[in-house]
Amino acid sequence: MELRLARRAVAMAAVLGASVGLTLSTGVSARADDPVVTLQQPAPVAVAPADMTGVAKTAQPYLDFRTTGPLNNQGTLTIDVTQLATIARVTFSDNCTVKHHVATCAEWLWDPDGPNSTVGTATQMTIRALPGAAVGSTAEYTVSGTADGATIVGGRGSVEIGGPAYNQGQAKNLTDVAVGSAVTVPVRFTNIGDRPADSTWVLLTASPGLSFTRHYTNCVYSTNFRSREAQTALCTIPGQVLPGERAAVSPAPRVRVEPSAYYTYLDTEIAPVGDAGIQSQLAGRQWTQGTGGRLTLKVITPGTATDAPSGTVSLPMTGARGDARITSLRADNAADFAVTGDSATAAQGDTVTMNFSMVNNGPATIFYRSGDTIGAEVGLPPGTHVVSTSANCRPATYGKPDGPYDCEGADIVTPAGTVAHFSMTLQVDEVIAGAQGSVSMDWSPDGSYRPPFDPDAANDTAALTLN
Repeated sequence: MELRLARRAVAMAAVLGASVGLTLSTGVSARADDPVVTLQQPAPVAVAPADMTGVAKTAQPYLDFRTTGPLNNQGTLTIDVTQLATIARVTFSDNCTVKHHVATCAEWLWDPDGPNSTVGTATQMTIRALPGAAVGSTAEYTVSGTADGATIVGGRGSVEIGGPAYNQGQAKNLTDVAVGSAVTVPVRFTNIGDRPADSTWVLLTASPGLSFTRHYTNCVYSTNFRSREAQTALCTIPGQVLPGERAAVSPAPRVRVEPSAYYTYLDTEIAPVGDAGIQSQLAGRQWTQGTGGRLTLKVITPGTATDAPSGTVSLPMTGARGDARITSLRADNAADFAVTGDSATAAQGDTVTMNFSMVNNGPATIFYRSGDTIGAEVGLPPGTHVVSTSANCRPATYGKPDGPYDCEGADIVTPAGTVAHFSMTLQVDEVIAGAQGSVSMDWSPDGSYRPPFDPDAANDTAALTLN
């Protein structure tokens, strides 16, 4: 799930319950031809007192910038932690020198992805709570900078001592789930932090092939997500969650397994309202309010009252603990992938274009969450060499343009009905009667594996016949 919450509508801000952001400091005016490098608002961070268990004892804010133009500049960042030093000890990466709580850090500002991209920094700051720092205390730090041929616009960030920490129970993965069935996915968590939260966000993301069975009045819903067909629900549940409290989302989320399901997942994140990790995933979506019933929290084990103020900034957790879990559901379904070939005639020295394709005949959508894609391998007809290919084909081995070729047939999400078209323009070096190349599903490098969702191998290979 590129973070960055954009608040543009008053109604949406009311639904989400809080607004965030610190005012960026202004930099020196840029010359017309200078890129402007602007600090993205650092998310507030919380650090735990030294005697806590199950949570990280340090935190590292992200210092990311956006640039308006081409960037390859030497620069210097100045980070003033004078105020922060009253509650925390701050150390810096080796590119920094520190004097009187002010760090001067040498930076190389470079935008490998071009203008308007995010620029990371070598500079890192590690924050640890001072012994005796009061739980709930807050302090700020400032970031500024200079660079030859660029203007740096800085800003400020904040740090808190202590916080809530919602440790979610481990998910139970499911296999051979019947298409058309409804599945319950329990969501339970414990606040292992040292501060209460006044209200809770539950963020649910149903991958392609799953849909929510109910739409609650205290939730908003969206399908505007990077993995097309995915559905997202953001639910706001009021009520204090004390340290040590163990609770469950009630009723437990239920999802329907659609006819398109095969590999599919329910992502669950649960954190105090205002949590930066959830906020970062909400930008650029259109939301619809639910209309039926309310989602609540059911207390399983009561927590312990405390004088510590409530918090919205989650403590980072260690080990297997965390506020996000993924439940994997594999449906009892199939997806029949097939390829088509082509035939042509051409004289020696002529060029000829061969067109072929790959299709998902369904019924399942295939979602390779790992980032893998589905494609075809192409062997050239003998006596030919490649002049050009469609953009989705390339040599399988770098430096070997005579083949085989890999043709990428889909994104990580391949819905039923997806057809990928390929083409290759070949020059005939020698006329060979019945010269035959091939198009085949590229399930594995050595051909020893085929996925369980496609049991029919008969249409996985087709011929490219020349003359």
